Amino acid sequence: MKTTLLSLAVAAALSIAAEASAAPASASAESASESVKISATRYHMEPREFADYQSAYQLSNGDTIRFTRQVGRFYTEIQGQARMEIFAVGPAEFITRNGSRMVFGDDGDTLTVSNYERLPMTAQLPANTIVMAKR
Repeated sequence: MKTTLLSLAVAAALSIAAEASAAPASASAESASESVKISATRYHMEPREFADYQSAYQLSNGDTIRFTRQVGRFYTEIQGQARMEIFAVGPAEFITRNGSRMVFGDDGDTLTVSNYERLPMTAQLPANTIVMAKR
């Protein structure tokens, strides 16, 4: 009888220890699956390359977006709002820290902005908003 009670106590203790050690691993797996890390390869863009895009564009939603360069950094600004730094990830492609993507076409004459709603200077917009422009 003492052996049976001792066996039950040991089994219960092992069961509780197993559950306790499994819980943090499960919780950390859940946390890892909930976070998303966005990374992109940076592209070194020469100032003469950016000259094709350094202009104002009338977007399909009525906003005007302007692209500028200052001391080797590139910026975008929408209708007098605070400017935001953009990063070249390809010969005609830029991203913001928030995940908006700007892709130029036709030697800078056309522009597509994906995830426009992620720009901090815009109003509440639905997810995955895309706006387009032509110079």
